[in-house]
Amino acid sequence: MPVWKYTNKKITKDEVEKSLSAVKSACFHCEKHSSDCPISKTAGEVKAMTEART
Repeated sequence: MPVWKYTNKKITKDEVEKSLSAVKSACFHCEKHSSDCPISKTAGEVKAMTEART
């Protein structure tokens, strides 16, 4: 199970997928992507949990 690094909570795959979907739905779909975007950063961190092998 992946671990959310900010709380050390173990998260199920289903929780990760639901969270990633919610974060992506908050996207404003800007014409130009910025690496400073907090929504993009969060989505990246959550997506990385799907690739974690813990």
